[in-house]
Amino acid sequence: MSLPTPASDRSDDRALASDREGWGASSATSATSTQLALALLGFALLGLLVYQTGPRELAQHVRVLGWWAPLICLPYAVSSVWDAAGWRVTFVHFRPTLSLLYLARLVGEAMNSITPTAYLGGEPVKAFVLQRFGVPLTDGAASVILAKTALTIAQIAFVVVGAALFLVRHDVGVATVPTVLTLALAGAAVTVALVMLQRRGLVAMIARLIHRLLPRSRLAARLATRAPEIDDRLRSFYGARPRAAAASVVLHFAGWVTGAAEVYVIMLLIGHPVSAGDAVIIEALAQPARLAGVVIPGTLGVQEAGGMLIFGLLGLPPQLGLALMLLKRVREIAFNLLGLGLLTRLRPAGTPA
Repeated sequence: MSLPTPASDRSDDRALASDREGWGASSATSATSTQLALALLGFALLGLLVYQTGPRELAQHVRVLGWWAPLICLPYAVSSVWDAAGWRVTFVHFRPTLSLLYLARLVGEAMNSITPTAYLGGEPVKAFVLQRFGVPLTDGAASVILAKTALTIAQIAFVVVGAALFLVRHDVGVATVPTVLTLALAGAAVTVALVMLQRRGLVAMIARLIHRLLPRSRLAARLATRAPEIDDRLRSFYGARPRAAAASVVLHFAGWVTGAAEVYVIMLLIGHPVSAGDAVIIEALAQPARLAGVVIPGTLGVQEAGGMLIFGLLGLPPQLGLALMLLKRVREIAFNLLGLGLLTRLRPAGTPA
């Protein structure tokens, strides 16, 4: 069985089929010894954290969930709706349905999680998925870049908010205002840099990077040839639709706030509730921790260590931070499997199920 798809460019269908058949082989052959060593390092770090904390104690926290366990997936499912909505407003000529963007995002985020590509490996996959449903590759790629930019800007704003709450919680006093202002100005500088680089033709460079990451991908090569057109789309979007760009950031910010709700729900379900403010702090400070481990597939081990550190800074038991991150990992695996399952159902038009 396959997902229903409208007729599309046959050359792109053949390219997608070729890419899908070669993904497994190319990913295996392109995995370097360094990447394998980093993955093993992540497993070793995670194993060490679990051993030091105590497997029985962690198991006890998980056991408390019981039949409520599926609820840990609900906040992420909702945050993905916000992110899909933020992605949707970046389209100009084509406006895919929210459900299609939701599914395409699941596929792309699964690829982002399992590949050590700084959360960029799944972005071209999103554009290719949309292409199978009649969205031109140029429009899809431009929307992916715009949405990723809005997501990053919203993430920066969320981290600044979390840092401000952390300083207030620790009663830093007069140092709070200049520190928050410095973080906000740094975030604004990054925002301006991202937009300016895109308006000056950044896509050509990104296309070359994607080609290096997926050297045997025919669609990656096609994307490189379309880079000038994509750059034109980006420039016209920022110039003609600044309100849509702002709306995308706001919707993605709502997604990050829902991520904090995930922390709140999980801690409540395992019998160690935290305040809403602490939930925002934990989720916000976890973002730099994840960024520190982007070279490791899935930030394995680094995410869990970051959770323990954050809980310690808040005066909470570090083992609860590990339990939280492990449960978030379980949710992540569940959605990644769903995304990869959807990817296997994408077949070129006319291919028998």
